[in-house]
Formats: sequence, C-alpha cells, structure tokens
Amino acid sequence: MECRVSSPESLIRLIGTPREQGRQHGSRARDAIYENLAIAQRALARNSDRSSAVEAERLLVANEAYAARCAPEILEEIGGIAEGAGVDYRDVLRLNLPVFLVWSFMPLDCSQILVRPPAVADGRTYLAKTRDVGFARLRHVVLQRCHSEGHETAEVSVAGSITWPGSGLTSRGLAFSTSGVWSRRMTFAPEAARTAWLLTNTGLLLRDSADAADFADRLRVQPRWTSMNLLVADDRSAVALEAMPDRVVAARPADGVLIRTNHFLDPELAQLGPRRDENPSSYYRFSVASRSVQASHGRWTHDALADLLTSHDGFPDLSLCRHRVDGKGSWTLYASIANVTNRRFTVLLGNPCQALPAMAGVRDQIE
Repeated sequence: MECRVSSPESLIRLIGTPREQGRQHGSRARDAIYENLAIAQRALARNSDRSSAVEAERLLVANEAYAARCAPEILEEIGGIAEGAGVDYRDVLRLNLPVFLVWSFMPLDCSQILVRPPAVADGRTYLAKTRDVGFARLRHVVLQRCHSEGHETAEVSVAGSITWPGSGLTSRGLAFSTSGVWSRRMTFAPEAARTAWLLTNTGLLLRDSADAADFADRLRVQPRWTSMNLLVADDRSAVALEAMPDRVVAARPADGVLIRTNHFLDPELAQLGPRRDENPSSYYRFSVASRSVQASHGRWTHDALADLLTSHDGFPDLSLCRHRVDGKGSWTLYASIANVTNRRFTVLLGNPCQALPAMAGVRDQIE
C-alpha cells in the first residue's frame, strides 16, 4: 500500500504495540496536537456554562469506562499519544471521545464520491472525500499503521485522535469515508455514553474489517450515539451506509456511482435528517457532485476526481472545496482519494484548491 500526502511531514508511520504507536504519533505530531487541544478546550468553554461543563466531564468519564471495557488498547494508545506529545492524558482523551463535538452540536460537513465501473475510464474503483468543519481549523495527519496480523492501514485523523478518522484504506483493499448527519430532530440520550461510542469509531472498523460486507456488519452492531453517512468499497463491491444509532440503511451503486453529503437519502431517515433550508450546502454539494459525475460518466480517472474536489461552484460555502468567509460557513480541512484497486491513497491537507498544486510532479506517479 502506498500513501501520497501533500505535506509529507504529516505522514506518520506507526509500528509496535498500541502504546508505542501512540508515542510515535504524539512525538511526530506534537505541535498539531497542541493546536487541536486548544481548539477543543475553547469549544467546550465557549459552549458550556459551569453546570454543563460538569455534565460534559461526567459524559467523558462514562465513555472512558465504556472504551476500557470494549477496546482497552485504544486507551493504551491514547496514553502513548499523551506521553509522546508531553501533554495530559485527559486532554488527549477529550480529542478521542469528543464530547466537545456532540455536546456543542458542532457538525462535521463533508462530501463523499465513489466511482467504479462503468463510471470510470480505467476499470478501477475510487473513493473520494472532503472533511469540512465550521468551528475551527483542526489539524490532520495521515497515520499509516503496520498491524501485528500482517496488514497495513492508512487513515486521515485529527492530530492526537485515533477513534474517528474521516477516511482510510487498507492493504486488504478496503476503503471507507464519512460525512456527519446532524439535526435538531435527532435526540441524544446522555446515558448512552456508558454503552456507546460518541461518534462512530471508524478507526476500529478500519482495523478489524476484512472487506466491505464485513465493515457493514461490524457497523450495524457497533453502538454509537450519533448519525453518519459512510461509503465503503473493496475490489468487488461498494455500499452506502446511512447510519442512525438504532439502524443502518444500505444502498448499492447506481451505474457505478455513490454520492453522499450531510443529509439522508432513505425516505424514512430523511425525515429526521437536515432539510434543505437547514443545510443548503449539503444539498448543493450533492447536486454539483451528481451533475459532474453524470456529465463525465465513463471517463472518470484519479486526476479528474482530484480536480472535481477543487470545485468552487457555489463558492465560498456551498462548494465542494469550502472556504469560511467573514466568520460564516465551513473550511475544507482535507481531501482524500483512495484507489481501492491499486491500494494507493492520496491525501490533500487543507483546501484541495491550494494543496493539489503541491502534488505536482507526483500526480503521474500515483497511478
């Protein structure tokens, strides 16, 4: 498996035990972790009074106990990140069990595009994603892991975090991507922190799943507090998974294409997700991606898909490449393209319109 990153220093290769991998992550990404910890602390302080801050800490303690029961190796790795970065364990825990996101209702607005035969020109399967965030420029890293079972994974994560990567690829030929689905009509029960991940733990799903079907099966039984769209693909199949805390609805590609943003397409789930007037960017980006993919159906390549991710149709905040202007809207924090067929992962950190030129000279090598 091969990773190409627009900022090569942000590609971190991890080996050894969970704690050793955590130390490597913390040491290599120390400055970015400091910045992200400050963002999380400001977010909680800005959106919490004294009583709610106490409640947020109670949720963190309850969710830590849940993690200790079902995946203690994650807490070992979090401890290693804290040691490597020279920061407090509980601060890193807050990045990994992100009460600051769900407590303050801070959506992750992202776009996902999958193209495979017959939509592509070269017979390959590509899964592209942007991660868009409106409240702060969280810094990301690419973690390339060597697992004791003999396979490798690559994931794009908030520096200091391992539980909610936005996209990833494995040497087994499995890729995934995500986009959050948030609505005031979705109610979150605080007691669920004792029995579920606050966000879908995509890090675990990527590590443990053998193929797309296995990923979908594991997602269905993984307890979670919030909702999400996921696209998952392997060499043979692809699926869109619209995931609520209590159910998952699957959809197969139509003519080799799957597209998801930040609303549900399933009629029943759509009633609970955001309406067009509540998240116009989600509907606009979905429309732009759908029209573009259809207009060039049968001709898509890796480079064509990378260029689509730089689209400013709807600039600044309705576009696939999003720019926050005058304190409004979201930033695109990274874009990724997984070449599932050839096991190659390309990551553009920051706005893709700015990061893609940094890949000049290596784009021809990617394919």
